Amino acid sequence: MSAAAFIDAIGFASAILTTVGFAQSNLPGGGPQGAEVQIKAGLGDRDSSELGGGITAVYAFDNSNIYLGKSGSGSMGDGGVVSLTIDQAEPGVQADYISVENSDDATCISWVAVNQFDGRGTKGAWLGDIGYACGQPWYYGNQAIDEDGNIKPYCTWLDGNGDPTDKAALKFRLQPYVGDNAQKTLDDGRQCTETVWGTDKGPISGTPGKRSLKARTEDMENELIISNFSSHTAGNLCNSETSWGPDFVGSDGKLCDMASKTLTSLCSTEDVDGCVDLDDVEGTVTKRMTVARRSTHVPHKKYSKVSKWE
Repeated sequence: MSAAAFIDAIGFASAILTTVGFAQSNLPGGGPQGAEVQIKAGLGDRDSSELGGGITAVYAFDNSNIYLGKSGSGSMGDGGVVSLTIDQAEPGVQADYISVENSDDATCISWVAVNQFDGRGTKGAWLGDIGYACGQPWYYGNQAIDEDGNIKPYCTWLDGNGDPTDKAALKFRLQPYVGDNAQKTLDDGRQCTETVWGTDKGPISGTPGKRSLKARTEDMENELIISNFSSHTAGNLCNSETSWGPDFVGSDGKLCDMASKTLTSLCSTEDVDGCVDLDDVEGTVTKRMTVARRSTHVPHKKYSKVSKWE
């Protein structure tokens, strides 16, 4: 059975991901600072032990993938849940992308439920069935997601220290997986492309659904090209589905992360939250983010080689 057929058979679109089939008690209440995110461990019974796990942080981004803020850490026991609230400068801004960072204690996640601070907009859940169908390490879950206790999603493993999986984080866009959008996501074959996986801890800056043509070489991953030619814009390169190569800074004052096809402004040309500062001598890129209402610079990338096209 294909991944799409399997998901459809277990109710990916018709039951599990709709807010009708998803028990309302599973949706967390609104938090005091931003969206509230509830994460459910998929394994647990009275005889089990050490099947829970820890979440280092949850990060939220708006519908333009602009960083909103992060939560604190938390942990859950066997089959338990942890509810974490995003601390963001403006609580009312709705979260559209959610990035979950796991601790070094492996967690098999059954679902990630989101409730917006203002009680409006998209609410619902990402499910462990998605990880199963998309080739990630998984296990059968025994925690029910519906009111009748008949639907028990698979769970997907995350682990910060690489055992049993090298995936330490995941990021998904909420809208494609919930409500009436779920059927269209399935019909379009996008059930896997709307989630991106990270092997490093921390927020995933890129967005799901954008991939380079093939994996880049290690040398290419560690190289940055800076061009001053007016016709060489990072925006044109990043927006092309067929472009492939090292990360690039163009004459438009923007940085293109070619692995995720993510375009970010240099702070020197656009002084906004989420912009990046580039030290072309040291080969370092830092991102300006608002964390707990304070502006800070966090390490973003480091390159071993910087080439300049004059």
